[in-house]
Amino acid sequence: MFADTPEQKDRVFLILTGIWLFTALFLFGNPVILDYLHPPKNIGIPTESIGVTPEDDSNARPYLGILAVLGLACVLGFSRLAKPKFQLPAALPRWIVWLPLGWFGWQLTSLFQTVDRAMSTATVIHFGSCVAAFYLGLFVLARMRLAKLALWGAALGLMANLLDASLEQFGGLEETRRGIIAQIDSGKLDPAKVAPHLKDEGKVLPPEVAQQIDQLPPATAAKVRQFPVEMVKRWYSPRLYGHMFYPNALAGVILLLLPVSLALLLGQVRWGPFRIVLALGLAGIGLGCLYWSGSKAGWLIALVLFGAWLLHFPFSTKLKIGLAGAAMLIGLAGFAVKYADYFDKGATSVGARFGYWSAAAKTAAEEPFLGSGPGTFKIAYQRHRPPEAEPTRLTHNDYLQQASDSGVPGFLLYMVFFGGATWVLARRRMEEPMHVAMRLGLLAWVLQGVVEFGLYIPALAWPAWLMLGWLLALPTNQVDKSTATEQQSART
Repeated sequence: MFADTPEQKDRVFLILTGIWLFTALFLFGNPVILDYLHPPKNIGIPTESIGVTPEDDSNARPYLGILAVLGLACVLGFSRLAKPKFQLPAALPRWIVWLPLGWFGWQLTSLFQTVDRAMSTATVIHFGSCVAAFYLGLFVLARMRLAKLALWGAALGLMANLLDASLEQFGGLEETRRGIIAQIDSGKLDPAKVAPHLKDEGKVLPPEVAQQIDQLPPATAAKVRQFPVEMVKRWYSPRLYGHMFYPNALAGVILLLLPVSLALLLGQVRWGPFRIVLALGLAGIGLGCLYWSGSKAGWLIALVLFGAWLLHFPFSTKLKIGLAGAAMLIGLAGFAVKYADYFDKGATSVGARFGYWSAAAKTAAEEPFLGSGPGTFKIAYQRHRPPEAEPTRLTHNDYLQQASDSGVPGFLLYMVFFGGATWVLARRRMEEPMHVAMRLGLLAWVLQGVVEFGLYIPALAWPAWLMLGWLLALPTNQVDKSTATEQQSART
């Protein structure tokens, strides 16, 4: 019979969880508020009441389908718990355990007064899935002996992204660009049909892009120049993005999941030396794609992770600090050389982010209690956007966006939760390589949240929340009785 024994039932749950993670990394690398999900459909409410008609173009159904997989995984996972079901390590503060529910409840409250009901509904559905992933890790994965099996889905999803990004680097981007030009020539891509909100009057193409367009036939070049500048810049960008929304999101996936994937490979002792070869190859490809993604924050965060990893070695404290410091200096020197031209030109993306953050702070000051509504920064930004600034949908700072979207209470709940969880995990001594790798990946995700929007991308948020709950629930010593009981139950 199918799944007759407790261990077989655990495997079914873990495989289902792995499928959910792989699908997220392969198909859901866009922010949830983009047009592919907005406006939402078939979510159990009368969609006509929020202005949705059958003609609307939305990809909500596949997204809700993968959420159903998550729901099934939750049902199977919680049904597998032995008694007592919700016992946690005594050293884990209980306020950290329940803060996500408080934060999610505040998002629901903010939803009722949002400036855009459809956009906020999509966002709140996603936030609910993140909270579900957190408790799945907290109460289920942390006490399952075979829990690592689920992470193979995330590792395979990372590998799919790296494969796609590698193909982009070695000819794929150029092939895609030729395909776009062919569609423009044939009339399938018409600049007159570009959505009005994408128009960006007054902007000019960078000289290096303009030179490449000048090499096209005059008629084709004239058509290309009629498209929005930001769209054309993306067509001609050498930066890789894999299956993600854009290059910085690919960098986030690499930083979050490469340590975990390497730990999984190196843990396959039965594979012998072959596991080391695979791990070295994956590390080389992952770091290469991180470099080619052009993510400046990704480079700096990678340096922090490398320094933190060195601190786990059984060397003297002075030696570890010296090695970490040397690595940081070498990495920063390489960063300065690589991006010297970028800073000479004024570091435009840094300046743009300061503009986003300033607008978020102003919105929070105007609506300090409930904000403008979950996921609605795009609308709030329109009130504070300088005429010369480029449009954006997200704040490029997960923490400040909470203040803008759900007010000061939403911001404080989110900050206290992640700040407290980071403090708890930083103080723990971890020996298991997989746990160390998960902690490194989560550190990268928390740091990247200062300059990006990983919370709003399912491919990043779901594995991060799942692993966070998992790590928090791990016993603080090697003979935790509650976990030993769960493992014994799984064997019998």
